[in-house]
Amino acid sequence: MFLITNNFNAIVQIQIKYCLEIPMKMIAFAVPILEGKLEDWKQMILGNMLGENKKATDESREYAGVQERSYLQKMSKGHVCILTWEGNDPLSFWLDLMKIALPEFTDHLADLHGRGIFKEENPESMLAEMVYDSKDEQSEILKKDEKTEMIAIALPILPGKIEVWKTKILDKMLGENKPDTDAVRHAAGVRERSFLQETPDGHMVILTFEGKDPITGYSQIIQKMPSEFAELVMEVHGLDVNAPQPPMPELVYNSHE
Repeated sequence: MFLITNNFNAIVQIQIKYCLEIPMKMIAFAVPILEGKLEDWKQMILGNMLGENKKATDESREYAGVQERSYLQKMSKGHVCILTWEGNDPLSFWLDLMKIALPEFTDHLADLHGRGIFKEENPESMLAEMVYDSKDEQSEILKKDEKTEMIAIALPILPGKIEVWKTKILDKMLGENKPDTDAVRHAAGVRERSFLQETPDGHMVILTFEGKDPITGYSQIIQKMPSEFAELVMEVHGLDVNAPQPPMPELVYNSHE
């Protein structure tokens, strides 16, 4: 989620070829909000985008052929903003947006989110890498023109646990367990797309679930999680899936609403 002010006219000139035959792609980015800066963030960023500039912000995404959804999540310490952009070529939109946003707003963003997050010299490296997608071309979970909702969750990987996550969680999800992993998502009525992001404070996994009722679908996935996998989630993320789950991140901006 980024401030759009004087440079709106430049953003709306972004030209992206919009071809319906090209599969929709998603990119994701999670950015921490520094302690004591939440109210400043709400006023400077969120308030601006939901206020007098919302129409201009929405139109800039529409003209570029992308949908932006932004979520605010309370963490054990502080908050994180999760951003997703989906369209035929969201990366081109992101790169063009960064060319405009970083020179003008670098200091403002650093004050809210810290330095080292935003990389003006290589903005693509800021983004999370998609590492898992449960989509099945034969699945009818996400039918064309059918209204769906999406939730997003950020899970930090504890210090020293990135290799455990890669070898004992991700590799199994992509390898021998992928058919079963996908089937659980399909049975829950959701499409999961997961991303891995490296930040100055370590690694973070971004989970997105899309469907008619993604909150219920996510709950079903948690409930059906094998015990050995639940133990790994506790080891890697410090998340006890058998305990009451923390509040879901709040959708605070949707360029299509």
